[in-house]
Amino acid sequence: LSPASGAAHLDVDYDPSPLPATRRNGFVSALNLNMASPPPPPPSSPPPAAAASAAGLDLTGGLDVLYGVAAYLRWEQLGKPEINETGRNEIYNAAVDHVTERLIQGVDLEVLEREFGLPPGITRQTAVTRRDTFSPIDAGPVSAQPRASPSPPAPAAVYTPPAPTPTPTPAPTAPATSASASPMQIAALCEARAGGAQMCWRREVNMGDSAAVKLLVVEARRTAGGLLQLIAFARSDADLVLHWAATDEPAGAWKPPPQGWASHPDNSWGTGGASWETEMEAVAEAPGWFAATVEAPVRDDDGLVFVLRTADNKHWIKDDGQDFLAFLDEARSNVDVRAIVKERKELERANRKKREKADRRKDEERNSNSNSKSHANENRKKSAPVKAPKLPARPQPITRKEWSDDDVRLDQGALGDAGARDGVAGGSVDNICNNEKAATASLMHRYNKAADLLAGCKGDGEAGMVAMAVWFRFMSLRQLVWNDDYNVKPREISAAQLRCTDQLARVHRGDPQLRDVTRLIMSTIGRGGEGDVGQRIRDEILAVQQANHCKGGMMEEWHQKLHNNTSPDDVPICEALLKFIAADCDISVYWAHLHDNGIDAARMAAYDRKICSNPSFNPDQYEGLTRDLKEYLRTLKAVHSGADLDSASEAVLGYHQDACKGKEINVAAVEEVATPRMRELLHSARGFRDVGEPLHSLEAMLEARRELWQWTKPNGADNGRLKDILYLDLALESAVRQVVESSLGSMGSRAPVDVLKITGLVLENLALSTGGNGELVICLREWRGVVRSAAGGGTDWALQAKAISDRVQNALGDCSQRYIGALQATAGTMGARLGVDGHVLEVFSEEVVRGTAAAPLSQMLRALDPVLRNLAQMGAWQIISPVEAEGVVVVVDDLKDIQNKVYSQPTVLVAKRVGGEEDIPMGVKAVITPDMPDILSHVSVRARNEGVLFATVFDANALAEMEALAGQAVRLRPSPAADDLDVQVLAGGAASLTSGSAGGVGGAATPGGVAGIAIKRREFMGRFAVPSPMFTSEIVGGKSRNLQELRGRLPDWINLPASVALPFCTFDAVLASPDNAHVSRQLETLRVELGTLDFGDTGAFVGLLKRMRDAIAEMVPTPQLVGEMMESFAEERLPWPEGDLGPAARGGSGAGVHAWAAITGVWGSKYNERAVLSCRKAGIKHEDVSMAVLCQPVVQSQYAFVLHTTNPQTGDEGEIYGEVVCGMGEALVGNFAGRALSFVARKDDLSNPRVTGFPSKANGLFTDAPTLIFRSDSNGEDLEGFAGAGLYDSIQMDEATLRTVDYSADPLVADEQFRAQALAAIAHAANEIEQALGSAQDIEGCIAADGALFVVQTRPQV
Repeated sequence: LSPASGAAHLDVDYDPSPLPATRRNGFVSALNLNMASPPPPPPSSPPPAAAASAAGLDLTGGLDVLYGVAAYLRWEQLGKPEINETGRNEIYNAAVDHVTERLIQGVDLEVLEREFGLPPGITRQTAVTRRDTFSPIDAGPVSAQPRASPSPPAPAAVYTPPAPTPTPTPAPTAPATSASASPMQIAALCEARAGGAQMCWRREVNMGDSAAVKLLVVEARRTAGGLLQLIAFARSDADLVLHWAATDEPAGAWKPPPQGWASHPDNSWGTGGASWETEMEAVAEAPGWFAATVEAPVRDDDGLVFVLRTADNKHWIKDDGQDFLAFLDEARSNVDVRAIVKERKELERANRKKREKADRRKDEERNSNSNSKSHANENRKKSAPVKAPKLPARPQPITRKEWSDDDVRLDQGALGDAGARDGVAGGSVDNICNNEKAATASLMHRYNKAADLLAGCKGDGEAGMVAMAVWFRFMSLRQLVWNDDYNVKPREISAAQLRCTDQLARVHRGDPQLRDVTRLIMSTIGRGGEGDVGQRIRDEILAVQQANHCKGGMMEEWHQKLHNNTSPDDVPICEALLKFIAADCDISVYWAHLHDNGIDAARMAAYDRKICSNPSFNPDQYEGLTRDLKEYLRTLKAVHSGADLDSASEAVLGYHQDACKGKEINVAAVEEVATPRMRELLHSARGFRDVGEPLHSLEAMLEARRELWQWTKPNGADNGRLKDILYLDLALESAVRQVVESSLGSMGSRAPVDVLKITGLVLENLALSTGGNGELVICLREWRGVVRSAAGGGTDWALQAKAISDRVQNALGDCSQRYIGALQATAGTMGARLGVDGHVLEVFSEEVVRGTAAAPLSQMLRALDPVLRNLAQMGAWQIISPVEAEGVVVVVDDLKDIQNKVYSQPTVLVAKRVGGEEDIPMGVKAVITPDMPDILSHVSVRARNEGVLFATVFDANALAEMEALAGQAVRLRPSPAADDLDVQVLAGGAASLTSGSAGGVGGAATPGGVAGIAIKRREFMGRFAVPSPMFTSEIVGGKSRNLQELRGRLPDWINLPASVALPFCTFDAVLASPDNAHVSRQLETLRVELGTLDFGDTGAFVGLLKRMRDAIAEMVPTPQLVGEMMESFAEERLPWPEGDLGPAARGGSGAGVHAWAAITGVWGSKYNERAVLSCRKAGIKHEDVSMAVLCQPVVQSQYAFVLHTTNPQTGDEGEIYGEVVCGMGEALVGNFAGRALSFVARKDDLSNPRVTGFPSKANGLFTDAPTLIFRSDSNGEDLEGFAGAGLYDSIQMDEATLRTVDYSADPLVADEQFRAQALAAIAHAANEIEQALGSAQDIEGCIAADGALFVVQTRPQV
């Protein structure tokens, strides 16, 4: 090991000769993305086809095993040194070159296997296994001779993927012929099963020949997609089952696995709890052995926990008495769990003894004080047992700790995600409604009934708990009777509350899936109490009256109400009295506060003990009443106000109230929680709140919530006073909303960085309050990065903040929809039976959302938006299709819902929702939306092609102004910079409009076509499938032709995928087969029906098209089609899908079923809604459209891009406009919420692109394994005056995976140098393609994980 140039260098014996260029060329030599767990790097020079293949079998998958063993043996020869990534990469690449050179020299593959200690045939066997399991598809293009061309600029920063793991892969062996398979053979089988996943650790557990499982081999690996892969091989005489779950720590609870997990074999089932079971399959190559694989997208610190059992359930196999663990970290996987549990029990025992000792001391002090008082009755006062430490009079700003946002990430608990949106829990609703009559007697009865019903509601799952939440919400809205002439003591109400809230606190801690709904219930109920806490409500009001000489009038009426039946209304009544006195007895102030809290004179007169009088006091009573009512307010809040910060703080920190009628209150501080730090935080939170300083107040509130998280998180630390801790957390959450609402008016005058900080704190508040908060945690992490950038003088922070703000807005929209879906149906069902006011039911869910932590965040984002747009120099508008338009304004909810409507007069649509794939209705001249479709999305391209004005409005006021113009005729003129829209109301109204008020296809008010659009009907040319050299305009569309024209005309760093096409009319030729006669007849009948259908009947229209697509899906391929496809695939070196083409019900098998479904899906997309509507609108005969299918390998892309070589917003031919997303391109052009990263690049300065917008899409589509894509390529695309692009579908053989994107960790956003380099390379590629084809182009492409740039299609820009 000798250092060279600052990096470890390993001298190796291999001396490979120069080899041909690779099939995948990086667009710059060292631009490789920093993947978390990439597969080992590809061979620097792949073996030639003759050497690497046999009998048509692609051996790539098997050669990976040979490369790994060769590298491992060389590492052993070097003495197994500690090496860095560079050294590991050198060893691996040298091994690849050595094996490749030997194969090129003609050395037989089996000879090499013997040299490396492997059984002959293992390479071919592994390749077959991987092909049959994963159907790998070669992602590489056919090589082309590049022409000379300037390369893009060298990178400013280099990202290199990690080299192969230092833990060497054990050498695989041949299949065993008996149960005594050797360790090397099992290691080889593990390696083959891993599918290229990177080894983290391996463990063998010998349990003895007499055990149910004699030997267990466990491997933990990381897949290329970052998933934890668990491989278990076990030798046993009985069939085995893997019993497993997820966990977040070695001694943690078993938790359900996160969404996105998979098992092999796929025969897995849930147990009804957190765990799952997977059948272990017998290993044919090693009789007596059983194997199973589980892959799960766990977080870095999380893992899997498992045991084995025999299929007959007689034996459970553990790891020496404890569960087996599988974390990515080997040390955490092998810890002694029993020692951890023992330590925890000892700590819990010590804490319990500590609490018991403290309780005994308090009892002794209480008894001593009582005896002292009896002995000396004259002493009216005594020292309070509870004394809070003295804090400074003025609050001080706090310093926050460095918390990890991932610590508060929750995968469960989001309201609506655990069944509530699936329907109403009828049983729970029935039980509640049947008990309502008994509950009306008093609040004591209501709370006790709730406590009795809670277990049954919990048994009905989330939907049952939602029923309880709706019931309590109706109560808090005063829609249910609180008291029906029943005299109840306050202490009885308080005790009933306590019984109910204690149960809810246990549900909150122990049932993570019910976290959000439990918090919703608790927020509607006071904490409750026991003994003197409740009784003081009754006693203390009389003392207040006596001390201040106010025994008549309103105070006596209130006294009688309190004596008979106290309720939550008493808190605002007491507050109103204090405000009334402070305003020198201004009665309007008294009633204003009551009205703000939903109390009016009629309600007060309806109490069992009526309050009909107005308060009236003398000035000499002010001081005493103010003092005594403030103290009495503490008593009222202690029982009724669960989410009041002052009361909740006192309950946790401890407080004392002097005796009243011999009863004093001494509430002890909550152990472990009431620390000096917590006292400081709550003091600052309340102090800064009271002086109107939101930033410092919110910092203290959120820091306090983080300190409480160890108890408030699901399955958090236990505490005898957990209920009080939860109510403090709820109070802090509510206080954040109050602070934001009181300070919104000052946001415009605050420093932008402070507004950013405040918004980030409010976002953190929502993340702490919400289950299933992964998206919010990612946004929070991104937001913190923007705050750092803004505070440090960064350049693009306003643009980035705007993108994150948009992403958070989308998350808030999803949250709102979840709440509506979970609550509204139950509210309607229950409310109708209980006689709840109809208006209350209509707005029920919306009002609940307004009371959550989402509401203040939405308010802050609205306040921040104009600040960000001003700093980022963004207008109130973004004009996507800049044309002038006139029409009558019509407001709609969703463009998709009306896309098949025909407007009889020129229309300007204001659509609240636009996804990106819709068609624009006939007669529409302009579309205005607050939504944010990408500028290069399908709907945007269609708008420009049809001459329809299309614009996004960012300003809420401008949107409201447009909506207010509904029914009026307007003229719209976009600004030259495409960032503003001039709106003029036409005095003549609709009569002043003409059918020509806006041009383009979108302007047609009635069907009939557009002059100049023609489509040539195609004929079958005799070929069912052709390779790329045979592509001509007579048999394929523009997608296929344009790629073929580029081959050999681009620099070698721009890659093109291999391509096979099913020509025009192949569909008709296959349909004409006798085997498809029934499909042909059915389709003809449906075509006739389509020709007479009223497209205005949306249901009939959508249903008919689905029947047509379903009919096409029943077709079977002809032998000629299959034969010619196989020949063409072989010529293009595209691996053939495993199995037989066709529907599964008609002879298809394996991957062939998926491939055929994709092909027929592309053919069937001729009958999707947007295609039929567009053809009808353009006057094109739908049956003249012929569909070719372009078959290509899927590039496993890290980034995808769409480019227009002429800026579509401004028409500037000297400027390229591009959009980039993480993952695959469907997230850009399709219906995915949020915006892509957008940029422009001048053609005379391609190396300096300028970002115009950062990405806000929460999700990306990713393909983790090689597969095929079948693209539509019709003769109805790229026509002059017709936006056919994007009308038809392109379908992958294997579906892509939807994943959340974290831009804070992605170099495209987080690293400015990487971003500039990548965008420059993309811009250079666009310019090369435009020059090669001689016209402006609409280009789609991607960047693979290894840095290779691919162009997958291009067409003339329209």
